[in-house]
Amino acid sequence: MADEDIDMSDELLMSDASILTEMPEYSKVRGGESEMFDRSFENAPPLIPHRVGGFLPIKIDDNKCLRCHMPDKAPEFEAIPLPKTHFTSYRPLVIEEEGKYRVDAHEGEVIEKDLGHFNGAMFNCSQCHVPQATVTVDIPNTFDPDYRKSSNKSQSNLKDNIGEGVR
Repeated sequence: MADEDIDMSDELLMSDASILTEMPEYSKVRGGESEMFDRSFENAPPLIPHRVGGFLPIKIDDNKCLRCHMPDKAPEFEAIPLPKTHFTSYRPLVIEEEGKYRVDAHEGEVIEKDLGHFNGAMFNCSQCHVPQATVTVDIPNTFDPDYRKSSNKSQSNLKDNIGEGVR
């Protein structure tokens, strides 16, 4: 398939010749003063509704997001507290036997271990959570999210149904 047949752009797929007609405009609202966005789909990571200048890059030993979003601090800052999934490990134990490795879990089993503290594997918030930008696009968005419960537009029940589709 030719590059020009893959997408709606007139540029070659592997070319850097396309030009942005405008730069994205990100929120300038401070945390605690912003309004939540509905989730894009059920259990989607929530979008960041406030400015992120000074927060990035996020490092394992320097994560400014945790200052406001840890459950014990969130009420003070009117922030959304981190969910229980961020204090849980879903990684099964890896066992070596006779030079071969296996995981201590059965096919389709979801391993959940409450760590009792923030899971360091979740330190890179911007890997899943992204700030919203105001941009103009030439392609209409026809996506229509379907939520099983209307409350899933603004909150997650991922901890309750993380095993869906694997059991």
